[in-house]
Amino acid sequence: MKKVLLAATLALPMFAQASGYAGLEIVSSKIEPDNTSSSAKPNALQFKFGTWINKDETLGGELRLGLGVGDDELSNNVDLEIDRMYGAYFRGQFPNTLPVRPYGLIGVSYIETTANFPGGGSDGENYKDLSLGLGADITITNQIFLSVEYLRAVDRSGDEVSNLGFGINGRF
Repeated sequence: MKKVLLAATLALPMFAQASGYAGLEIVSSKIEPDNTSSSAKPNALQFKFGTWINKDETLGGELRLGLGVGDDELSNNVDLEIDRMYGAYFRGQFPNTLPVRPYGLIGVSYIETTANFPGGGSDGENYKDLSLGLGADITITNQIFLSVEYLRAVDRSGDEVSNLGFGINGRF
């Protein structure tokens, strides 16, 4: 997984043009580990950086880094928190002439979590998988836009992680 993220990071500048975007999102995750029947909804703060592959700004590449900012109870007073999130995605969306631009994502996600037990002690688990997402950008000004997105980050071996994100972004 780290090799895939490294390759995506190195390949992104090859597609870079004069335009791109960066943003900050609050992400509400729903994590359902395979070893329990319950789920937790911890939060994270995520930074994203993207660039366009084509002139019409309909195809792009995006990198994301996130840190957990809140935990949630999984079961039996076990608190689950996100430590870090990483991702690299290809993005396809409608032309930049529309005020609301729907988009789709496909890429890879890597999420590190920690479960803190009530009697003390903790255990970490990492989730990684191919990810698919849908979202929309809402133009505020020529340089500023809001985003709302659903990302199915992990769905492997009984583990499921889905993210709902809201953010503010800027074009450059």
